[in-house]
Amino acid sequence: MKKKTVELFLLLPVIASLLLSCGKPAAKSVQRCSLIDNMESGESEDDGGIKLSDRPVDVYEGHLDTVVMIYLVGSNLESENGLATTDLQEIQAAIESAGDPEAGVKIIVETGGCCQWAGAYDIDPEKLQRFEVGKDGLVLKDELDAANMANPHTLADFMDYGFRAYPADHYDLILWDHGGGSVMGFGSDELYSGSMMRLPQLQKAFESVKGHFDFIGFDACLMATVETAYMLSPYADYMIASEEFEPGDGWYYTNWVSLLYQDPKTSAVTLGQQIIDDFAASNEESGDMYTLSMIDLKKIGEVYNALLTFAGGSNKALENQQYGALSKARSDARDFGNGNYEQVDIVDFAAKSNVDGTANLEQAVSDSVVYSRTNLMNANGLAMYYPCSYLEEYDQMEGIFRALDFDPSYTDSLSGFCTVMAQAYEETEDGGEYSDEEWYRADVEGLYKGKTNLGLPAVLTFKEVDGKQILDITPEQFDNMTYCAMEVWSDYGEGIIKLGKDDSWGLTEDGDHIVASFDGSWMSVNDTWVPYNMEEIGVKTDGTSYQYGYCNARLNGKTDIRLRVEVLAYENGENVARTCGYWVTDEMKQEGGDSVRNLRQFEKGDKIEFMASWIEDGTDEVQYGPISKKIKAWKDLKVGYGLIQSDKVVVRFELEDIYKNKYDTDYLEIANDYKDTYNEVFGG
Repeated sequence: MKKKTVELFLLLPVIASLLLSCGKPAAKSVQRCSLIDNMESGESEDDGGIKLSDRPVDVYEGHLDTVVMIYLVGSNLESENGLATTDLQEIQAAIESAGDPEAGVKIIVETGGCCQWAGAYDIDPEKLQRFEVGKDGLVLKDELDAANMANPHTLADFMDYGFRAYPADHYDLILWDHGGGSVMGFGSDELYSGSMMRLPQLQKAFESVKGHFDFIGFDACLMATVETAYMLSPYADYMIASEEFEPGDGWYYTNWVSLLYQDPKTSAVTLGQQIIDDFAASNEESGDMYTLSMIDLKKIGEVYNALLTFAGGSNKALENQQYGALSKARSDARDFGNGNYEQVDIVDFAAKSNVDGTANLEQAVSDSVVYSRTNLMNANGLAMYYPCSYLEEYDQMEGIFRALDFDPSYTDSLSGFCTVMAQAYEETEDGGEYSDEEWYRADVEGLYKGKTNLGLPAVLTFKEVDGKQILDITPEQFDNMTYCAMEVWSDYGEGIIKLGKDDSWGLTEDGDHIVASFDGSWMSVNDTWVPYNMEEIGVKTDGTSYQYGYCNARLNGKTDIRLRVEVLAYENGENVARTCGYWVTDEMKQEGGDSVRNLRQFEKGDKIEFMASWIEDGTDEVQYGPISKKIKAWKDLKVGYGLIQSDKVVVRFELEDIYKNKYDTDYLEIANDYKDTYNEVFGG
């Protein structure tokens, strides 16, 4: 579950109190983030330089103002959803409307990385193929044996082909597929186990080719990071990318391609603004969350220098034993990718951290973001890697920083932060686990040794104050908590059943203590109470509150799944709850498998039954199984909130502090004061 701060959880009662009815399942269900079977990159075993092909090419003889190269790694985005084909059709539509096939523009595409293409075009999944996109479709210009498109050799060969075969005044490059941010990189070729190119491998591809791009765009998730921009800065003027997951449909191509055909000399900035505006318009209509920005790579050097200053300020804060303030700022700041990719908005994090160098860093980032659109609060166009939860990834990321030639002072600061985080592990205290890593800083350990324990037991208790059950911790200890969630169980007459993670707990009037309370409302699907685990909450830029989570279910009696549910509460009073597809639970165990991009849609004939855990009276054994009849899942699923008819509710809390120490509470029985208010599910 994504870690969120206690402050953010205060929004939850606002959302949970809404009585909602659903519409259709969300049309956009997949997203362009990464799912790979392992942590291996797409790099070949040869660590030497890339040797480009000396195959002769047919050179275009006319004058070209602009050539757009699209590296189209189809992956499951195409084989399961036909999204690459849709984008090719959008491009073709623009060229058809232009009416001038010799307008000084060529759009060339390399296809591969996909086991099955939708069928609208004659694309061979067993080959790498290079096409010109024309008004009548795709014109095959070159064909190669199949190769891993997540290998830098393959990317470099395509770029070299584009530069050699199509001499032009200007070039643009679009990398189309999945993105995994600074840690995991770009490109998931489903024919080669989903391996991806890390940033150093992408760098190797670019440095091996003679040519420069006006812009490099990622029609992919999570690539708008300073690490990506720093790597690309010698090879292009601008980068277009998303801080957050991209909805599966990605960019809309028709309008900006039409603009380019109308004026082949259209500037990169004008094209970028059109791409971003269309992306925003599409996602505003669908209600999806989005970010997309254009970064001036000529100004990334200033951002980098400001980052070094900021790192120095962060290191000074650590040495002054101010880790707590830095940790809370990191937990409070806008992060991306469900918190699983360790990426945070630079401006928002810097502003909340209040360390030396903050103002310069905020200004440098602002200057570098040429244009940006988003409906998320505190998303300012450029993210950075900054560890928060997953220390096991830091070792890999430190290697990426070294490969990209980041100054050691920068990684020293991150290493110091990770060293304090590592104190929450008993193995580290005993001289193992993370204390054996090369990045581990003994000097920082010495400053914090014995000081990362808040003096709380692993299992917390409650106390009664003025008739309320209050979590028995001090205001100072509560202030050091960065995550809190309440697990809810309900009495079903013969025992208690686990409803999931709820948001109904409150605070005392002074805001210093957590109160165990329950507002009586719970999630239902098709008038059936369902176990529901809330994962993420927040507020959009237009004031819309959102939350999403999942319900455990079984598909067709054999496959365990998680049904994603999204709740939107608009400022005008309109409320929407909808299902957005499902994950296969076993696939979620793979790296990246819990990301929204991997959602699937139900097909005709699919049926689901909801699953839950329960404990029968007189036993301590937790059982798990179906709790509902099977329902038709391909129909519109009706989602709502209603009040449960149960005399008692049992709750317990999960918490985490700034040092990453984790706590549970005792189970506590509380009264359901709302059970007699209504006798049915609201919505419908």
